[in-house]
Amino acid sequence: MTTTTAKTNTLQTEPDWDALRRDFPTLENFVYLDISRKAILPRQVEEFMGEWMRDIYEDAGDRAFSMDCIEETRQVVGDVFGAPHTNLSLIKNTSEGINIVAQGFPWRDGDNVVISEFEHENNTFPWRHLTERGVEVRSAAPDAEGRITVDQYRDLVDDRTRIIGVAWVAYGNGYRADIPGIADFCRDRGIKVVVDGIQAVGVLATPIAELGADVFVTGGHKAQFSLAGAGFMYATNEMIEMLTPPYAAKYSFTSNDRMQPSPELAHDGHRFEYGNPNFLGCWIQKRSAEYVGEIGLANIEARVRLLTTALMEEAERRQIKILTPRPWAERAGIVSFDLGCHAGEKQAQLKAQNIVVSEKDGHLRAAMHFYNNEDDLSRFLDALQTA
Repeated sequence: MTTTTAKTNTLQTEPDWDALRRDFPTLENFVYLDISRKAILPRQVEEFMGEWMRDIYEDAGDRAFSMDCIEETRQVVGDVFGAPHTNLSLIKNTSEGINIVAQGFPWRDGDNVVISEFEHENNTFPWRHLTERGVEVRSAAPDAEGRITVDQYRDLVDDRTRIIGVAWVAYGNGYRADIPGIADFCRDRGIKVVVDGIQAVGVLATPIAELGADVFVTGGHKAQFSLAGAGFMYATNEMIEMLTPPYAAKYSFTSNDRMQPSPELAHDGHRFEYGNPNFLGCWIQKRSAEYVGEIGLANIEARVRLLTTALMEEAERRQIKILTPRPWAERAGIVSFDLGCHAGEKQAQLKAQNIVVSEKDGHLRAAMHFYNNEDDLSRFLDALQTA
């Protein structure tokens, strides 16, 4: 099974969504609106795991433990999500990628990094950890519409701002940042843009390399249908050369000759990979990327847009307050609700009815993927109003 960026990012014949829904056994028992927390996995992932185990049983792990397979994963992930494979590092998760940048960047005393109040802990603590090294962390507040735009960053940056760290899609209210606009703003000022993409990869069709980010990091355990511990990082050629890896092992260098007098760091994504990779995770990562690619990211984005719009319109009809911005360009798969109280109890009541959503920052968060349908949305809203 092979894919290309052009294919995955161009609308194809609409898939049979009902048939694809049957790939997910969890949906036989649950209304699952929580892809923004963890993925439920299609039956194919169990088959992929079986492939990996069979190779160990039947061929002593000839492919299961093959570095050639790791390179195949790098190629497929790059093709499907739109990034040159030489610029990809196969890392564990978002926080590892952010830490690689935070610890490897050439900071000077008095520098600052700008983030926002919308950032997840994984795009907050790695930067705050730098304060001991004399790096100031500044945080932008949202505007009245629940957005953080270039205007919110503008007042915080100065000639010592080196990085803006931003989520493509905010984990809380689901706001989708204008990454190209932020990148243009930063490029004129010599500021690097580091993007947390985990709530967007597998939902939005824009190729990663076209966003204008200097670094883009994500875990694989959400909309990519991969496993925890199998993510990736994209970095431009300039950033690869600029970052000194906080760790190093044989794959971080241009040569595995451990006796060479002056080891040279790799000039591609290998620079940030250390020791044995997550062989099983990468095996699933490749197969899951192929699964997403066969459906087509443009098809997935269109489906998620349809479902989230339907949910927001019906919630408004029922006079349930929505925190997520309305324009599609400012949202993705997350819809956040303000219930007028802390949502923890409501979330627990819904879970008791096999309706799975999250409470985030006191609000109720529903997140959709292509496998959801209109019945899921109605059941959720009906149960929410009677909880």
